[in-house]
Amino acid sequence: MPTAHARIASAQARKLLRTLCNHWRHKFELEYADDRARIVFDADTQLRAGADETGLALELIAADPARLHTLQGVVLEHLQRFAREETLAADWR
Repeated sequence: MPTAHARIASAQARKLLRTLCNHWRHKFELEYADDRARIVFDADTQLRAGADETGLALELIAADPARLHTLQGVVLEHLQRFAREETLAADWR
């Protein structure tokens, strides 16, 4: 399956990940513990994320490249909304 990875620098990475999980916990299957999360969007699509003092490490897995590309934007848009004053950037690879 197509996979994309990104590292997002942020001094508030742990807070961003916790907020993202709280935001999506009622909509998607979700596991969150010890600054790590797994969000299952559907049977073929999921986000794995980890947070530390310097930022977020993201791995997005989707069934097809178009879905992968769409969700890259969705994930970054949500994180940016939660970051407020901090401008985030993701170089998906």
